[in-house]
Amino acid sequence: MTSTTDVREFVVNQRNGVKGLVDSLKLTTLPSPYIQPPQKRLTSDKILSSSSQIPVIDVSNWNDPQVASEICDAAAKLGLFQIVNHGIAPVELKALVAAARGFYQFPVEERSRYWKGSSVSETAWLTTSFSPYKESVLEWRDYIKFEFLPQQHGFDAAWPPVCKEQVTDHFKRMKPIANKILNILINNLNSTINESSQQTLMGTMRMNFNYYPECPEPSLAIGTGRHSDINTLTLLLQEDGVLSSLYARATEDGDKWIHVPPIPGAIVVNIGDVLQIMSNDGYRSVEHCVLVNKSCSRVSIPVFCEPIRDSVIQPLPEVLENNEMARYRKVVYSDYLKTFFERPHDGKATIESVKL
Repeated sequence: MTSTTDVREFVVNQRNGVKGLVDSLKLTTLPSPYIQPPQKRLTSDKILSSSSQIPVIDVSNWNDPQVASEICDAAAKLGLFQIVNHGIAPVELKALVAAARGFYQFPVEERSRYWKGSSVSETAWLTTSFSPYKESVLEWRDYIKFEFLPQQHGFDAAWPPVCKEQVTDHFKRMKPIANKILNILINNLNSTINESSQQTLMGTMRMNFNYYPECPEPSLAIGTGRHSDINTLTLLLQEDGVLSSLYARATEDGDKWIHVPPIPGAIVVNIGDVLQIMSNDGYRSVEHCVLVNKSCSRVSIPVFCEPIRDSVIQPLPEVLENNEMARYRKVVYSDYLKTFFERPHDGKATIESVKL
């Protein structure tokens, strides 16, 4: 397997994924379809030395005004923070990570039953990279995505047996935490959440099991390319002990990045494009990326809170009350989704496309 075409055929069309590639070959060099152009690589000169700029917020008392203040401040300045003492037991989070790893330990023939386009489940599908048919360079990642179905109590009998219980439980644990954070953020904009806006903020919930295999030349590759999440809010569980993985852009207009270290038991919260638009830039959707490791694989588990597909996304009227000009045009969320997924990861190009 020497040519770019052969690698893509094996990884994408034959549904082996990048894990299948690593398992099949003893790689000593990075296959050419994964070599990022120099300008896309996150080199050490772009990384700030301290990660202390990432707020860590103790949410043991959600009613404490200081908690609300810290959340809103972090959402406005960086667009990312970590929460601790959120009420989820560490043993439950470890069981979820173990379930994710359990799925990727399946033989490739079993994993490929969930491949996007022919999955045995209507609400779970597996793929590789980001949009592999749209990308000239692939990302060093496989992921399976699960969709939460409230009308079925979140459970899909066709989900992989190794993880369906843990996935269902984690969706149910994350939902009230997301609700609390969103209530704080929306109240800070002098608005409130009703049944209709609840559908716009988090009418849909999805979860990924991201898998980043060990990589022979990590400095040339990227696990997940630079992007902001297009949804409302993301709550991410990082696997303990694997450092130098997740990075967030420090400022909107610079090319300096901050390491987001894994803290045992913590949940990383990042603001998505929907909240940046609804707040009319009051909150910041943070651009971030993931690096890979030569000596070990890694899993991460984000939960995405997002609008139902026909929601209209626009700045909240309460935000525009004092003659503030809207900075974004109205956009239907399904159209916004389509724009995001029809091209490779490209920073904040999707939200830029709806700016006035």
